Amino acid sequence: MLTLARIRLPENSVYQCRVPASVTVVPGEVCLAELEYGLDYGTVLDLTGHTELGEGEGRGPAFRIVRKQGAEDVSRLNENAQLAEKATQAFQLSVSREKGHVKLLHTRFSYGRDRFFIRYTAQIPVDLRRFVGQIQRDFKTHVDLWQVGIRDETALLGCLGSCGRAACCCTWQKQFEPVNVLMAKSQEMSLNPVTLNGTCGRLKCCLRFEYEQYCEYGECLPPLRSVVTFPAADETRTDVEEEGQVIGRDILRGRLTVRTRDGRHMTVSAKAVTAKRNREREYGTGKEDDNDANSRGEWTES
Repeated sequence: MLTLARIRLPENSVYQCRVPASVTVVPGEVCLAELEYGLDYGTVLDLTGHTELGEGEGRGPAFRIVRKQGAEDVSRLNENAQLAEKATQAFQLSVSREKGHVKLLHTRFSYGRDRFFIRYTAQIPVDLRRFVGQIQRDFKTHVDLWQVGIRDETALLGCLGSCGRAACCCTWQKQFEPVNVLMAKSQEMSLNPVTLNGTCGRLKCCLRFEYEQYCEYGECLPPLRSVVTFPAADETRTDVEEEGQVIGRDILRGRLTVRTRDGRHMTVSAKAVTAKRNREREYGTGKEDDNDANSRGEWTES
């Protein structure tokens, strides 16, 4: 059986590696892997077993795990950290006069010092490639230089989300999926940037997590401002029905908040209502439910 492992490097890149039969690793352990540029270390994310490989897959990934991290490896990483600090200071001095307020977020050497990783942010797009030549000559390595966005900055530095837990991007989330305001609208959320934006200042990644479920369940419920009929609250009169307009929906629980013509607000099960044609003029225009997002999911000016 061929065992494959996904490992995450410190700059959040993920590689899939073969696990030799002589090596035993478990998720969460730090290991050394042989990658395209040499030896490097990363954390095991998960393990999968394959009994047979399909056509075109050859003998599996070219990368492989060499061993688990040992005491000698920790000493080597400490030496690399000290050397990386000198390289970082030299690079920082070179770009100190560059426009755009360059901020270095992450610097490190690979285990074999074959590659020096630099991740940075800037207020405007800048090209720092002309500064890497001196670093490569002085430290005899190859510089991997990337300018990252605000979401990647949050993932590298780490932060807490509004839920009180560590942000998804710096714990388990491996890649960023597109998010827009329409996803929040489909989940009946308040379209307020203060509550919809995460610590990074962009829309929260978690808006996408349950988006498909809300869309699926929401299709089975009457839309907002539609008129529905439902059994009267008097349980002794099963033949009496009331009529009201839907002003709120609890999609996952299948409940509706209905406003009757005489101004009462009631919560009823979606299974107990019967949708009628839209007669919202009898209950008002419903402008209080309008949102502030356009058809592309962008905020409009107020």
